[in-house]
Amino acid sequence: MEYIYYKDAKGNFGDDLNAWLWPQFFGPHDPSSPNAFVGIGSILCHDSPLFRHLDHRRKIVFGTGVRPAYRSFAFDGNWDVRFLRGPLSAGYFGHAHSFIADAAYALGLSADYERIAATPKKHKVSVIPYFRSLPFFDWEKICAELGYHFISPTAENGIVHTLEEIAASETVIAEAMHGAIIADILRVPWSRFVLSTPFTEGSGVSEFKWMDWLFSIGQTGTDTAHVKLYRKSFLHGWLKKASGNILNTEFLVKSAVREDLVKQLANIRNFHLSTDKVIDDIDNRFFEEIAALKAELNTVHHGDRSII
Repeated sequence: MEYIYYKDAKGNFGDDLNAWLWPQFFGPHDPSSPNAFVGIGSILCHDSPLFRHLDHRRKIVFGTGVRPAYRSFAFDGNWDVRFLRGPLSAGYFGHAHSFIADAAYALGLSADYERIAATPKKHKVSVIPYFRSLPFFDWEKICAELGYHFISPTAENGIVHTLEEIAASETVIAEAMHGAIIADILRVPWSRFVLSTPFTEGSGVSEFKWMDWLFSIGQTGTDTAHVKLYRKSFLHGWLKKASGNILNTEFLVKSAVREDLVKQLANIRNFHLSTDKVIDDIDNRFFEEIAALKAELNTVHHGDRSII
């Protein structure tokens, strides 16, 4: 199986889970395989470079999410859609395909899950920013000021270490969506904050993927702390009007944003967690989907004796 996912040069925990998780179920990464596996990520979008080299190979969609864009995306006969991440992704394709939850919930069926989930608690509150928010501030210093624990979204010490750090937390505050998702899987209450994603990812994409996941686990009334990354100077309105909406003076005031960020993180009180029943249902459906795909991949075709 060739595992298809977005790879950031500096690492991104949510995406990099693919290389650690899926070989446990479907064997090692094999670029020569006729099967391409599309799992964790919001990568179903028009003209994605991730799929260009796959030509007419079968692409197996296993809990992947849509990344909405200005041009629509459609499956052709080379796509084998087992299930999508959530109801928004399903709705994007006219509900022609079912959804369960984000593909990362397969972690709950991995051999390491029980051990990782039983990691002793040592952090009262942990913070996981979005990986593209890292350059804006010294996150370790901010967390130290608040008495919080910083968990890097780049997972530079390895995926297992990051999983254990989340499991060792009593609560998690996450801008990184998979920080919240993994917390939910490990039964660690989580809360969301927004800083750079409206600018680095696009507010439409960010909200679509978060709502897609949240609706799939029945968490429709969650709180979100919003930190405004850019500030407008006192000249903004005048310049915008005088220039016919061409010029503006919107810019980053790091000291003001940092102050607001610290205040917002300090004041988060409400944390969320999907129900045990939701987790049980997801586990059961994932088990069935994994078992069905494994059985198919291990089937010997008697015509040419080839293994799929």
